[in-house]
Amino acid sequence: MANIRMRQGRYQAQVRRHGYPQATKTFTSITEAKKWVKATEIDMERQQFSPKINMTVREMLERYEQICLPTHKGADTSEKYRVKMLKNYFGVMPLDQLTPAHLARYRDTRLKTVQPVTVQRDFTVLRSAITTAMIEWDIPLKQNPVSKIRFRKVDKPRVRVMSDDEEIRLLEHASPMLGRMIVVAVESAMRLGEICNIRKRDINFQNQTLHIPQTKTDKPRTIPLSKRGLNALIEQLRALGNVIPLSDTPLFMYQYCKPTSYRAKTFREFQRARNSAGITDLRFHDLRHTATTRLFERGLGIMEVALVTGHQDLRMLKRYTHLRAEDLVGRLG
Repeated sequence: MANIRMRQGRYQAQVRRHGYPQATKTFTSITEAKKWVKATEIDMERQQFSPKINMTVREMLERYEQICLPTHKGADTSEKYRVKMLKNYFGVMPLDQLTPAHLARYRDTRLKTVQPVTVQRDFTVLRSAITTAMIEWDIPLKQNPVSKIRFRKVDKPRVRVMSDDEEIRLLEHASPMLGRMIVVAVESAMRLGEICNIRKRDINFQNQTLHIPQTKTDKPRTIPLSKRGLNALIEQLRALGNVIPLSDTPLFMYQYCKPTSYRAKTFREFQRARNSAGITDLRFHDLRHTATTRLFERGLGIMEVALVTGHQDLRMLKRYTHLRAEDLVGRLG
């Protein structure tokens, strides 16, 4: 269906056809408008019509950042950084000119300085932004170019386990509050975001359990606490005293710091303590790996460990078992 109408002294032509977004163009001559309508309908009939997209990659990412990122967990520390990286690299490139070849060059450039998993996470953000533009903003792209990109290197899952000696040194150089967060992390396998959201009302002192209402998978869970982990939480409560309403405010909070910045502040504090302790290649998330490994070492089964860690895919837990052939000899007899 096509129509031409006069608008502000010019002729606006519109073509609508099932399977295509509405095509619109303005002309000074009605004759040119009719020619464009006819050519557009023929291209649509032949499935050769490619509508013009007046949006750059930067504009798309900025819109995605404003509309979508505020609803995502971890947007402040990770996704915003990746959006910034992508905007700086692709700049004002028109979105409809973004090809797998451009993405491959970005991939190869980034792989010179970062691990493959980092580039994959960059592309996860870009893929999500483009998909959102296609589905929700009616941007007429034929396909998402990120789906065509491949990786030559197979990334190995990171399993960095902190040793007992490293833990002692790290705690010696950490601030009192960070030290208690580290203890909670290695005793509970909680993620940093989960630790930053612990409130007094979530702790069941009698049953020695902790309820985690907000998780990465959006599935709340209740975990058992070791005596050491529970004592760390009790010590943090005592350190806070009567300064804040403990029932509503996160236990691990920084003064003069917005709640959304707790994680970033903890990252910086952790890095300083780690460097002061002379420890290399250790991240806060590695404390979760350490805790999970220790749970297996204590003899817990895979389902029991999953109850604590919150893993939905049990295959992800296999990398933490660290089973060796010599460890099984005694069981086989």
